[in-house]
Amino acid sequence: MELKNKTVAVTGASGMIGVYICRSLLKAGARVRGVVRNPDKAGFLRDEGVTFAKADLLDRDSLTDAFRGADAIVSNAALYSITNHRWEANYKANKEGTENVFDAAAEAGVKRIVHISTFGVYKLRPYKAIKEEDPQLDGTRRQGGSYRATKQLSEALAWKLAGEHELDLTVLRPTGVYGARDNNLIRPLAPLMRLPVLPALTGAFPLVYAGDVADAVVGALRNDASAGKAYNTGGADRSIGEFFVAWKEAAGKGPWLLPFPVPLRFRIDNSRAETELGFRNRPFVEGLREVFAEDPV
Repeated sequence: MELKNKTVAVTGASGMIGVYICRSLLKAGARVRGVVRNPDKAGFLRDEGVTFAKADLLDRDSLTDAFRGADAIVSNAALYSITNHRWEANYKANKEGTENVFDAAAEAGVKRIVHISTFGVYKLRPYKAIKEEDPQLDGTRRQGGSYRATKQLSEALAWKLAGEHELDLTVLRPTGVYGARDNNLIRPLAPLMRLPVLPALTGAFPLVYAGDVADAVVGALRNDASAGKAYNTGGADRSIGEFFVAWKEAAGKGPWLLPFPVPLRFRIDNSRAETELGFRNRPFVEGLREVFAEDPV
């Protein structure tokens, strides 16, 4: 799809990842419609060119109205919170919300959807790079906890409904995402980075910059051949200690980092997204400089 002058509706546009998705789409020339409960939450996006439609994930009629006239939808809205592990809350937002989005898309006549899932749907195992075909959790048995299980149910339902409604669906599976206005990683980590000394863990977890995930959304919409496929869009094989070092360089300050051996490494294979969507991981320091320029810590 050529995105110039196309209308793309983005659910959860005011959330951390949603803001980056909107900006990447605007940069690609799209007309962006943020579909949110509270348009005032990210009013700064209106100044950047985003229009808003008020809708709730649990109100299919409001979603249908918000999607009418759109050329594509980014199904991004979800509940992810390090403090909210309640099953009911996660299930309603992630599973029931996805059902309403896809049913509303069909009713509004929108065929093209990119759905933001997570690598948390996989049965995580260290050392071996996870590929798109690797085994997933069983969300019906609540494996992996409330967030991961409901996201697995959400993605499975997205594929099912896409088939029933004859929608062109691409799924992205990012790893741990960091960015500006980040209440799950950057802001909780900021007080620790003000300590005089901090352990720099040598273990690895694939952290990905929200701007890189957003660019992958654009790449998926531009590549019609991505419909019907899932893509890992995760972080590079870098240690947590390297993230701390990059934080210090980007912020110009930080604790003395004491190497702390942790042999555990989680890795993800992004090669499909790199080849077909143009996905790339920018260096930690580059991403963090952008974060701190917008959201000083």
